[in-house]
Amino acid sequence: MQVKQPAWAEMPVLDVRALSHATLAKLAAAYDTLCSKELQALAKLDGDPVRAEIDAVLSAALNLRDLKPLRQLLAREPGLTGIGISQKSGQSALFPDEKLNVVTETQLRLI
Repeated sequence: MQVKQPAWAEMPVLDVRALSHATLAKLAAAYDTLCSKELQALAKLDGDPVRAEIDAVLSAALNLRDLKPLRQLLAREPGLTGIGISQKSGQSALFPDEKLNVVTETQLRLI
């Protein structure tokens, strides 16, 4: 996949120079622990414990939300799976572990 250079200029990028020494030390220690662990295939990223551990470290260090929902969405990407995204029989929520009883304006309704 190619991204044109003007698109790169608009993408936000983490400035690691702005991180505290304590945060950098935590990230460096996590890297030392995780760098030798083997990642599963990209198409299996939602079930990859190493990717989950990497995401947990980054989330904690950068004060981000849990990245599991993002991994679940990316794992369903047709470019990774070769399968189109469609609603499964009986599916009522975007994620398998989520139950939506009421649809609000901020939630997506699956069709």
